[in-house]
Amino acid sequence: MNTTAWRLLPVAAATIVALLLVRVASFVPLRDARAEHAWVRLSWSARPERIEQCRRLTDAELAERPEHMRLRLECEGRFARYLLQLTVDGVITLADTIQGDGLRHDRPMHVLREASLAPGTRAVRATLTRVDTLPASNVESEREVAAQSDSVLGEREGRERDERQRREGEGIPARLSFDTTVTLRAGRVLLITYDGTRRALVALAGGN
Repeated sequence: MNTTAWRLLPVAAATIVALLLVRVASFVPLRDARAEHAWVRLSWSARPERIEQCRRLTDAELAERPEHMRLRLECEGRFARYLLQLTVDGVITLADTIQGDGLRHDRPMHVLREASLAPGTRAVRATLTRVDTLPASNVESEREVAAQSDSVLGEREGRERDERQRREGEGIPARLSFDTTVTLRAGRVLLITYDGTRRALVALAGGN
């Protein structure tokens, strides 16, 4: 056997050993680590509430504005942030601050969080609480404007008020809470989601 052959012999042997190991490994059953646990999955899309600071304009201030910009109630605001918490058997296993998507956070929030737990009977609680508060002055301003007949603004102010109320109705409530006691086997998933019609958190149990 020449020198080149002797040099190639270790390479060939290593290749054969590697192929044998791959062959043996193909017969070894793989364990799915996820299947050893039960899971709670939080998943939904919902529009955050808009938090506004409103001020009632005087007649003099209205007169200074162009006609198409005359609104008795002037509001500035941002979209709310929410604290999401998941508690299992009295222990907080997940806590996160979430807000709407987009640069201004004015798009629906898309929530997808998971937490593993030991199989068995578990007390599960999920809460979503608005972090930002609504100024009390807003409520007073709304009542003042609604109680007065404004001949200058006519129906436009009413339409603007209806639009704000519509946005409030579409936004997720200031606080949501879901409590349940559930028995989950290994590999099973408790799905907690948001029902926009009921405006509440609801749960579904199933496989992963």
